[in-house]
Amino acid sequence: SVSAENLRKDRRLTIKQGKNQNVHACPYFSMNFRAKEQYTTWSTDGHLTKVGSTLEISPNDNYDFVPAKGYGDAKSVVAQLQVGKEEKGEAVIGKLFGFFYSSEEATKWAKSTLRTEMIHKDQVPMPNESLIAKELTVDAVEELSLSEEKVLCHETELESYFCHKLGDDKTLNISKVTVSPAHGKPSTLFVACHYFGDVGCHVMNVNDFIVSTSEEKIDFK
Repeated sequence: SVSAENLRKDRRLTIKQGKNQNVHACPYFSMNFRAKEQYTTWSTDGHLTKVGSTLEISPNDNYDFVPAKGYGDAKSVVAQLQVGKEEKGEAVIGKLFGFFYSSEEATKWAKSTLRTEMIHKDQVPMPNESLIAKELTVDAVEELSLSEEKVLCHETELESYFCHKLGDDKTLNISKVTVSPAHGKPSTLFVACHYFGDVGCHVMNVNDFIVSTSEEKIDFK
């Protein structure tokens, strides 16, 4: 079992107090929650979104493979969220983080924490063929149009999603990147670039998704 003390020493996310006494979430953005380790594609030189550059996705990333329930990192993530609730309060953590057992529940929480029903959801698609352990060439890059406030959800195990909210003080760009293996079919990757905390970019995993506001907010009553 994972003790609360060990989780405090080796956590995947931290909760920090801002200048205005606002509590905000700082997940370790280089951490791949599906693989329990850093993304192998994590880089700081910008080559993941540069046309003509090359990259490789390691089998260790579980990029297009979702562990069955009980065989991924869900238990550890849920335990770390509980530590955060004990330290900062359930109400505070509940607005920033959530763990859900269906994409529908995760999307419902995203609408609630973004305080709007008017959302746009972008989900990482399956590739047109296996891309693992192949040299991939970047053919085209298109940046997604995202609202300042947004929610990122990571499928850590089958139908088990860890979601976290990003505010307007957290700069994040996500691009659709078309790649091709040699003599293979083009596929679309999602590349997330973070410009706070751990600064860098990585390839997002299949089925992960981002929710942003699509029109003027409609506040919940």
